[in-house]
Amino acid sequence: CQWIDACTSQPCANGSTCTVSGNKFSCTCLAGYTGQKCEIDVNECAVPGLCQHGGSCVNLPGSYRCQCKPGYTGHRCESDVDECQLQPNACQNGGTCTNHNGGYACVCVNGWSGDDCSKNIDDCFTASCANGSTCIDRVASFSCICPEGKAGLLCHLDDACVSNPCQKGALCDTNPVNGNYICTCPQGHKGADCTEDVDESNSNPCEHAGKCVNTEGSFHCECLKGYTGPRCEMDINECHSNPCQNDATCLDKIGGFTCLCMPGFKGVHCEEDIDECLSNPCVNNGVCLDKVNRFLCVCPPGFSGAVCQIDIDDCSSTPCLNGAKCIDHPNGYECQCATGFTGLLCEENINNCDPDPCHHGECQDGIDSYTCVCNPGYMGAICSEQIDECHSNPCLHQGRCIDLVNGYQCNCLLGTSGPRCNADIDECTSSPCHNGGTCINEVNGFRCLCPEGFHHPHCQSQADGCLSNPCVHGNCTHIATGYKCVCDPGWIGDYCSTEGNECKSNPCQNGGTCEDLLNGYRCTCRKGFKGENSE
Repeated sequence: CQWIDACTSQPCANGSTCTVSGNKFSCTCLAGYTGQKCEIDVNECAVPGLCQHGGSCVNLPGSYRCQCKPGYTGHRCESDVDECQLQPNACQNGGTCTNHNGGYACVCVNGWSGDDCSKNIDDCFTASCANGSTCIDRVASFSCICPEGKAGLLCHLDDACVSNPCQKGALCDTNPVNGNYICTCPQGHKGADCTEDVDESNSNPCEHAGKCVNTEGSFHCECLKGYTGPRCEMDINECHSNPCQNDATCLDKIGGFTCLCMPGFKGVHCEEDIDECLSNPCVNNGVCLDKVNRFLCVCPPGFSGAVCQIDIDDCSSTPCLNGAKCIDHPNGYECQCATGFTGLLCEENINNCDPDPCHHGECQDGIDSYTCVCNPGYMGAICSEQIDECHSNPCLHQGRCIDLVNGYQCNCLLGTSGPRCNADIDECTSSPCHNGGTCINEVNGFRCLCPEGFHHPHCQSQADGCLSNPCVHGNCTHIATGYKCVCDPGWIGDYCSTEGNECKSNPCQNGGTCEDLLNGYRCTCRKGFKGENSE
């Protein structure tokens, strides 16, 4: 009989380990598989709440993957994404970013709105510019452009300058609060409508804290910074030269100006493009490209997302073959092969016949196993055991069997012949019995039945038959009809000339080989047995 390994057929699936116990097997499953043969994929997604914060669970062979909602990350979506840290410019135009679970919120400065404070509030939407006027929106403010004949901040007042109340070539301005006219009188005149002559020696004609310097017949004013005109009556508009760059809004001030920069710019004149890449927002070795009011991450292979924070699952295409386990790596994967396979994708069946384990036979490769087809005359798992063709005792008539490869040879006793010593030689053909004796053929001999008065062995003599010492290995006893041989132990036959074959009774058990000895035998036991009779 040949022992068969129950694991040879590879009953265990999905890379599990097969263990033999007697003539049965058991499978030790990898994580993610179950069943008697590990053929059932465990649905990890059946566990409630495996993916946290509303993430969707996707079952995979031997594993699972969580698809997180925006604002969450991690293997089980357990971690909140700090958008304020990943995106330093999430809130624009000076807005303050506040992180919370699943997202973030922006607290905008005055004049801006929207989720990221990128929307300039249209102050003209709620403005009260009078009908016929034009509203110009600014950052957190507006201005009204009045039609002819109207004045005031909201163009709601009649322009008192229409009637040219100012005399002497004075400059007429309208009070934006009450609509009254204001005359800016030329040098040497004063009064509401500039009709009065000014005595420069008695008063300081310079406005806005300008210093009056008296000159002969006149005066001149030394104005403070930000004012101009003969009497420092005019506020210099520093925004007139358009000092603010990149579409910034210029706010005129006394003696200066302020630029309200568009998102993505900074500096006194908004001339400097803010480098949003300075905070290194791109993770996993992503390359940051600075843009206007934003940045762009060029992710390395294997990553995606706004800041390259998402590791692309290279195992999603199930590239590993033959039940191998796929392990995801950045921009790659690794296949852990099931027993019996190798190669980058576990596509190659390992040749268990190299080197050849079969001693006397042909090796046939299997999956993590091999089978030896033995040459005639050999047996065993690796064809290392020679078959004992003498075990069935094929030689008859006490012939001695010699085991050969895929055969046997019978050494026959005298008197027998043939491949199995099955042919008995008839010694009576030569008529050996004299004086009317009857010849009886026997194995390796004959026996004469002599008439009365004649003795063995050939009925030739009436004398004492023992005188010729007919017994080869025994004692001769004279009897009335001749003589009788009493053989020594281990010898048989009429003349005690034939060695007895103690192996004839097959005393060696369990396939043991019997070696005939004089007056005994010796058993050569098969592997795994011992004892006098291999019992």
